[in-house]
Amino acid sequence: MKLPDNWIKENQKHSIGINTLGLLGVSLVWGHMLNLISLWWLPLTIFSIMAGYGSEVQAKKSSNINL
Repeated sequence: MKLPDNWIKENQKHSIGINTLGLLGVSLVWGHMLNLISLWWLPLTIFSIMAGYGSEVQAKKSSNINL
């Protein structure tokens, strides 16, 4: 069964760029990789990456106006 073409276009997600939480997560990952910070900061690292990614991805808003 093939999905209709308009279904794919309507349900695509887009990203608006990196935000502060995403940048914090990337910085903390580098701190872990270079062994500059303790592993006790790992939960904060995971949380900041997840929160940063979750707030970046947004569904496209449809511009159709039905009267």
